[in-house]
Amino acid sequence: MTRKDTAVPEMLLEGIMVDKVGVLSLADHQDNPMRKEADRLLPGAESIVVLAMEIFPETISKATSKALVGELTTRDLYLANSDIIDGLLSWEGYKLVKKLHANGFKGLLLPSSDGPYDARFLRGPLSYKNLAEAAGMGIIGWNSLLLTPEYGGRVRLAAVITDAPLNATPPTRMESPCIKCGGACIRICPAEAIKKPAAGEIYNIDKHACSSFYNASGMCAECLRVCPAGKKSAA
Repeated sequence: MTRKDTAVPEMLLEGIMVDKVGVLSLADHQDNPMRKEADRLLPGAESIVVLAMEIFPETISKATSKALVGELTTRDLYLANSDIIDGLLSWEGYKLVKKLHANGFKGLLLPSSDGPYDARFLRGPLSYKNLAEAAGMGIIGWNSLLLTPEYGGRVRLAAVITDAPLNATPPTRMESPCIKCGGACIRICPAEAIKKPAAGEIYNIDKHACSSFYNASGMCAECLRVCPAGKKSAA
């Protein structure tokens, strides 16, 4: 097979064992900073494949910031399950890069955790949730999380940048659940980091307050735990 075999690129996505796969074509985002950053990470980049896996609701129910250091707490189950999901996502991304290489393309895995991260400004080279939104996998909610139709915010993400020309997945057709909810995440946030977005804003979050509280308490996922998006009872 050669790079000019147009049937090859789409075949590369077959058999990926994750819950959701989204693709964004960088040609559709010429004026978006993500294109420049993707090309910096992988010169000649044409597409980004975003992989998502569900965090089970039973696990989310254990995610609390209310625990003392050294105390027996079931929130450790949430952390352990998240580690498992991160490993599975990164493994599927690694296998995708291997397939890309076998077919004459380049690929760069952005793992689900432990990727490059600037702790001064609390950002990585690319925002996974913004990539996922651009790939049609969901929308960004008031809690600044990616909300998917199937799982709400209960997903972990990884991505692969590639020079393979892949067809973009269509945009998500879902209404924001935040208006109807009215801000459960705002009311529960122990750091008071989440505010109701003003007109023209998608979300309003003090990420430094959020991060400081998370680090001081050992973890926090209160906004995710109470979010009704993706819950069958909210349908």
